[in-house]
Amino acid sequence: MTVSDKTTAPPKKLDGCVLTIGNFDGVHLGHRYILEQTLAKARLLGAEPVVMTFEPHPYKFFNPHEVHYLLLPFEEKYDLIRKAGIETIVVTEFTRDFAKMSPHEYARRILKELIGPSTIVVGNNFTFGRMASGDVSLLKSFAKEYGYNVVIAEPYVIGGKVVSSSRIRQHIRYGQVREAAGFLGYFPYIRGAVVTGTHRGTNILGIPTANIETGWELLPQNGVYAVRVSLEDGDLRGQYNGVADIGLNPTFGGHELKIEVHILDFTSDIVGRRIRVEFIEKIRDEIRFFTADELGQKIREDINIARNILSDRAGVPGKGMKV
Repeated sequence: MTVSDKTTAPPKKLDGCVLTIGNFDGVHLGHRYILEQTLAKARLLGAEPVVMTFEPHPYKFFNPHEVHYLLLPFEEKYDLIRKAGIETIVVTEFTRDFAKMSPHEYARRILKELIGPSTIVVGNNFTFGRMASGDVSLLKSFAKEYGYNVVIAEPYVIGGKVVSSSRIRQHIRYGQVREAAGFLGYFPYIRGAVVTGTHRGTNILGIPTANIETGWELLPQNGVYAVRVSLEDGDLRGQYNGVADIGLNPTFGGHELKIEVHILDFTSDIVGRRIRVEFIEKIRDEIRFFTADELGQKIREDINIARNILSDRAGVPGKGMKV
């Protein structure tokens, strides 16, 4: 099934599969624990592992004006699930009619008639049906009637804290990208295109920057970050170190949020290129300076700090995943 397919029909008959269901926003370590259990159970049974997820995210469906919620765009989530080892992903369009299904109707129409799993693997906080009124106890109560077994994955805990998308969102909103990485298993990142900017970095400060245009919803708190930059196309493809500024350019009286990246020891023109930016560690908050010279001096200090961070502390806390 392709990413663009928003359908309640799976690509093929999946009778006897091992199914896991969830939003999987971020595909963090807790999600990957569930995916790993799904894969292990499928191997044991000689069955196909399957993920069922939703588009749009139910929270986004009920809160359409919330523009800073999702950790990842849908396509990124889809790709990370596949990289975790599950190829078959059933994308169910979350509609008003779908949201109105009772838990019993959900179990009959979606689980039994649509997919037909032999085993369902879910987290202990799994809910389903109208107003999230069904829980794991109710899911189990339908098991005999609809012919499936239920495996409940316990919460994934790191340092006494349960890994959750909401906890990760909070860390990112506060600029705590290293803490977020400890729960994600990878550093928070964005993808986007390099667009033409004001050229202030080059012409006024002598520090060239790439201006990033992205569709990512949730960005780290405004400020300056040590980052890893990956150019994903063309002859300059590769990974570089850098410093990113997320903010309004208050020194120059800016009012529009911008993402600017200075790539260390790099002078090539990359306007129009696709770029990926990993946020490794926050260096400082956004500051309004009285002069461009003061700003330039501070940015040079930021660059030296970033060099130290990226040379000494760039490893992902916890269990890393190539993304």
